[in-house]
Amino acid sequence: MTLEPPGSQEAIDRKSGVRTREALAAALKAELARTPLDKVSVRRLTEATGITRQAFYYHFSGVADLAVWMFKAEISDRVMAHATYEEWSDGFLELLLWLERHKEQTYLSLAALSHEELERFLHRQFRAMTVAILAEFEAAAELAPAERAFIIDHFSLLPLGHLLHWLATDMDADPYVLVERIERISHGSLARSIGEFSR
Repeated sequence: MTLEPPGSQEAIDRKSGVRTREALAAALKAELARTPLDKVSVRRLTEATGITRQAFYYHFSGVADLAVWMFKAEISDRVMAHATYEEWSDGFLELLLWLERHKEQTYLSLAALSHEELERFLHRQFRAMTVAILAEFEAAAELAPAERAFIIDHFSLLPLGHLLHWLATDMDADPYVLVERIERISHGSLARSIGEFSR
């Protein structure tokens, strides 16, 4: 794979596409502050951003598709902003609180995703977080690749399972209580697991 120079047309187009998607997401956020998602129109978003309808449809199939893209970006940002051993639970709490504050958008976005697609997406986010956290400990212990992969998957599935259950139960559990319990039960278990699997 070759990377194009920063000033190449392809690099410029990619950067422009990111800016277009981000501008549309910002306009959608502003609309959602006063309008239910199912009432937001492409016309209002394109008027707010100065982006043509053609450009909108180049990036998204409709408002729901934009909402899903924005939903995924918000989750990624919140998970990775606290991808350290000391802060992961703060990030998880921040994520749950964001989902709770944006409940309508969350469930409309979830309805647009298959269960498998949602689970794969969330697993990738929590896996990236776990890889970053594990890196804080790896210098002290040598892990075989299979053991390392198992530890990463195990500690990725922990928040994933709780998040999926919380969403399936209509966000019934208090996020503060849930995260405090998860943190209490899992505190120190990553270091113990690394110790158990070290060569």
